[in-house]
Amino acid sequence: MFFPTVLAVYFALGRLRAELCNGWLLLSSLFFYGYWDITFLPLLIGSIAVNYIIARLILRRRSKIFFIVGLSFNIGLLGVYKYSNLGLILPLGISFFTITQLLYIYDCYAGVSKDHGLVNYALFVSFFPHLMAGPILYHRQMFKQFDNPALRSPEWQNLSSGLILFTIGLIKKVMIADQLSPYVGEGFGSTATLDCLTAWLTSISYMLQLYFDFSGYSDMAVGLSKMMNLDIPINFNSPYRASSMINFWQRWHISLTNAITACVYMPIIRRLKTRTLGHTVTASFIAFFIVGIWHGAGWNFVVFALLNAIGIVVNYVWKFYNRSMPKPLAHVVLLAYVLLTMIFFRAESIDNALEMIAAMVGANGIVFPQKIVTLASMFGVDLTVGNVPGSLDKIIFALAIGLVAFAPNSNQLTKKIAPSPIWAAATAVALFIAVLHLSRVTEFLYFQF
Repeated sequence: MFFPTVLAVYFALGRLRAELCNGWLLLSSLFFYGYWDITFLPLLIGSIAVNYIIARLILRRRSKIFFIVGLSFNIGLLGVYKYSNLGLILPLGISFFTITQLLYIYDCYAGVSKDHGLVNYALFVSFFPHLMAGPILYHRQMFKQFDNPALRSPEWQNLSSGLILFTIGLIKKVMIADQLSPYVGEGFGSTATLDCLTAWLTSISYMLQLYFDFSGYSDMAVGLSKMMNLDIPINFNSPYRASSMINFWQRWHISLTNAITACVYMPIIRRLKTRTLGHTVTASFIAFFIVGIWHGAGWNFVVFALLNAIGIVVNYVWKFYNRSMPKPLAHVVLLAYVLLTMIFFRAESIDNALEMIAAMVGANGIVFPQKIVTLASMFGVDLTVGNVPGSLDKIIFALAIGLVAFAPNSNQLTKKIAPSPIWAAATAVALFIAVLHLSRVTEFLYFQF
């Protein structure tokens, strides 16, 4: 009931007095956040208030002191909740609403932003489609739309494409990611005893689960915003079809990559003045190490950060010396390396990750399901039979691989679909089926960051 109500009142206010729409969206966003856990609502409101004051002080005086205060406040807030040993519950979306405000403060200090008023600023930070898990918003794009009264009337093309994209995102979440979740949980919960085949299936299943879960949320966020005539950044562009680490991060969590590139990588390059291989390597390593540790506390995240930073650096060195690799081979190498990084991303600890990797190289032996053993015996090949544990939905697993390998991504698909009664009926049926799969409470994986 929440979004239909928000949408109806939003467009009704647009006909009466367009400037009230932003206030309505702000109240709706705060209600949305408070509905999850109202005890953290004061934290969100306080963060917005402090950052708005700091931003105004920076805009008035362009003082480096206020900029440092702003950085310290936001990084300190993340540090207290994510890296301290105080046992605090992690507030939902803290990484996203904090980095959004860090980017705004950075642009205020750089002189490329201005004061748009408290209501618009608070809405920019708390806008409910992106608040929990992104995409990360950019003030120049969003304030321009918040100030445009022409966007306060229904646009049937936007309503149609937004609903389709939202439905695709929901299907990704509940019909693919959530179906893989039990198998992934079983596998990572018993890494010390996994056989080789099950370890590989578990790791690949997580790789698929994370993509369909996170990109599904992003599709839903973009779709909801589109229905309100608001464009927010696209966050995924078929990342598993990349053939290099650089290209992968240009396709995966695009809004984070762009933010770190603009605010960390490029300032380092400008400070070093000359763009040599050594300077590029240094800036890349620092930028992507920050990307890694931004995701969470724990040594496994540090290893995740290091692996990604090393991968990016090797990619730059490879390009610098004009080395080449056949595209199919490059694609396989990239996927294998990304799989390695994601094992550390998912594991509860470094030991847990190392146990998974050991199982994947056969430390616990290799067994096969009876069907494969029987088939192999027809060709004179003897395999070890065993009861491969787990609850992997083989149809969903195969479908997920087929979609990431061959199907157009959700944004490409939405652009190809023109509004029509047939597509309206198909979307309604798909949405109904997806809602029926909401039989259990599951959070999006990125809610924990």
